[in-house]
Amino acid sequence: MGARSCLVVFLVSVLIIISLSSSVLGRQYKQLAAIHVTNSMPKGSGPMQISCKSSYTNYGMHQVDEGGEYQCGVQERAVYFCMALSGRQMASWHAFQPSRDGSRKAVYWLLKDDGIFLSWDNSTWVRKSVWESE
Repeated sequence: MGARSCLVVFLVSVLIIISLSSSVLGRQYKQLAAIHVTNSMPKGSGPMQISCKSSYTNYGMHQVDEGGEYQCGVQERAVYFCMALSGRQMASWHAFQPSRDGSRKAVYWLLKDDGIFLSWDNSTWVRKSVWESE
């Protein structure tokens, strides 16, 4: 293996270790709230990719099937951003904002073909964003 290949392997290893250690460190904090994101796209639209993070915590990309839910914890009083990719559509939004959601234990998001909807009781929904396409 050449010097260049060794360097690439080393850098990839370091990135994996940093990613794993930040995940472990993130779990040491008390969970303040939970973010729930449900894929409610029409039948046949397939799975979507969802990623949520804050300045301090990155939960990575997750595949969520039609009707499925992705959930992550809010571990610090910071803005959490989520991004979703569904086919040729993309959306990003503030999934948790301390000023808006600070006292709530759960924030629910419903991703439908006509937009991104917010609820605090998982039954009353308000559209907060729309999908963008290429």
